Amino acid sequence: LQIRQTSEAVVSTQSTGDIDGTITRSDVFGHVFSWVGKDWTQNNIAELFSALHSNGYKFLYLSSRAIGQASMTKNFLKSIKQNGVGIPEGPMLLSPDSLLRAFKVELVLKRPDIFKIKCLSDIKGLFGKDSSPFYAGFGNKTTDSKSYEAVGIPRHRIYRINHRGE
Repeated sequence: LQIRQTSEAVVSTQSTGDIDGTITRSDVFGHVFSWVGKDWTQNNIAELFSALHSNGYKFLYLSSRAIGQASMTKNFLKSIKQNGVGIPEGPMLLSPDSLLRAFKVELVLKRPDIFKIKCLSDIKGLFGKDSSPFYAGFGNKTTDSKSYEAVGIPRHRIYRINHRGE
């Protein structure tokens, strides 16, 4: 009940942002460089997300990273500063898999959409059949777009960011 009450406050303005390859410049290096403290974020991503946030949009961060990486990933997101601007705060959802299983799903099987669709569908289910908490989605791969489409985000509100930040 508490989750439902909290979520209803952002029903029409919830945007979902993938972490690796969208906030970072690549999936693999996004994982590795955040471990060693190297900045590998997309140029101007903090300014983009902050501008959207200042217009009333809330962010939910989604990654197929393993749940064991939660603390490190949270610290990474909080550390992003570009021209004095950080990314907006928001819930972060990670895969419940082990580190090795999460790497396998993401990098070998190339199916992060399995977790993402399930996760987003569970959240959407809290709002009933005729409602959705999601307004837009940001990703870098076809699997991100597939995940967002699966929960009813219209294609014209799914944004793919390439490795150059475009």
